[in-house]
Order: sequence, then structure tokens, then C-alpha cells
Amino acid sequence: MDWSSMTENTRTGLDTRYDRFLQTIIGAGSNGTPVTTLSMLARLGLDPWQVARDLSTMSKEAAGDKLDTVMLNFTDVAHSAENRQNIVSDLITSLHTAKSYGPSQPRR
Repeated sequence: MDWSSMTENTRTGLDTRYDRFLQTIIGAGSNGTPVTTLSMLARLGLDPWQVARDLSTMSKEAAGDKLDTVMLNFTDVAHSAENRQNIVSDLITSLHTAKSYGPSQPRR
């Protein structure tokens, strides 16, 4: 899982299963503007949908550790360690809930 640079999205396009994860506000920037998970990942030069896909395939513990590290590297929003851990826990729970629904199926 190389998140070192933005990559093209998969052939299936942007996966809406990760909307809750990506659209969650994680805090406010220095100018008071809300910052979402999507914005944080994009500002770090990561592909938000690829990160969401990768984290959703990991165990909750491994995904939480990985996302916590990402958030530590994002200095545009300040969090206490406890607050950051709560945010990470909520985000990972939303990813694993989204994964359980799987891709949407066409109606017959």
C-alpha cells in the first residue's frame, strides 16, 4: 500500500461506500474552516479513496494505527492525543461498517 502520491482512481470510479469516512469533519483549520478526512488526505498528497479502500481491508487495530500516524503528520488541525484517538476510532468504525454493505447491486 503505497500512499506516497496521488493515484488515479480505479476503473470503477469513486466508491460512495466511503462517503461517511471521507466527509467526516475532523476539526477546524487555522482559519476556522472545517477540515474533512478527504481534505486532510488530499492535502497530504494521498488519494482519499485509495486510503479508504486500504484501511477498510485491514483489521480495525491496524487501520487505526495507520490512520493515527497519518493524522499525526497532518499539522493543519491540532488535536489532543485523546481527541485524535476518538476521531480515529469513529472513522475506522465507519469504514468497517461501510465495508459490510459491499458494493451496491443493480436492481432487477
